[in-house]
Amino acid sequence: MPSGGDTEAGALGADATREEDGAVVTLRQLPQQFLGDPVFLRRFRAEAPIVAHLDGTYVVRTRAYVEDAFGMALVTDYVDGAWLRQLMATGTLRDAETALVVLRDTLLGLESAHREGILHRDLRPEKILVDRQGVSRVAELGMVARTPGGRWIQGTPAYMAPELWRGEEPTIETDLYAAAVVLVECLAGTPPYLGGASSVRDQHLDAPLPGPGLSDEIAPLVRFAMAKSPRHRYLRAWDFAESVEGAGMTVGGVEGERRGDPGDVARLP
Repeated sequence: MPSGGDTEAGALGADATREEDGAVVTLRQLPQQFLGDPVFLRRFRAEAPIVAHLDGTYVVRTRAYVEDAFGMALVTDYVDGAWLRQLMATGTLRDAETALVVLRDTLLGLESAHREGILHRDLRPEKILVDRQGVSRVAELGMVARTPGGRWIQGTPAYMAPELWRGEEPTIETDLYAAAVVLVECLAGTPPYLGGASSVRDQHLDAPLPGPGLSDEIAPLVRFAMAKSPRHRYLRAWDFAESVEGAGMTVGGVEGERRGDPGDVARLP
């Protein structure tokens, strides 16, 4: 199974691993699209020291970055596991208990970042790593640059909250909306809204909320987190995580949220 040092599904450049100060870390080359965006670079330089000091239990931290005439390289936590997108291909995550464990860990990672004023801005399965013990970690915090034409990429269409399509700034609630989309995709195999860019936009803005095909325990979580107005969603990732834990206990009994273990997949050779 690929390790966190293999970015087959990740958004950044090719990775290498090395030992630094006694710890194994990952070196990541920042693509040109980021280097050519002065707004991104200014924000990244301000946020990187904060991300470096987050609790690394559920977050892949950017420990440091190096800039020279050839570009920028990031030094991040090394995670021995697999990207969530890769695990989705196995179909194992369609089990409700396992999907809820992934979401719970992801939300705890977001909570850690949000408390320090850091938004993800582009949460999706390519930005979540699951280690061999089954713990999920949020990766690539804040890695959103602009298109060559200068328009902000607020996220990836399938995971973008309605307000982003209206040109509004990302918030905590937009990260939580994307997390709910990831949950639906874990269970159903696809995001709730599919099609071309304009069709996906219209569905995020006006289509009925997901629900059919989801269990009675999970449907309310998704509908609340994906409300069309951010004012009607969870206010904090912590609140969403508490609801997810409650659903996990209902789905699998008192120990349900612990029995669903994505590490069973991540531990495969």
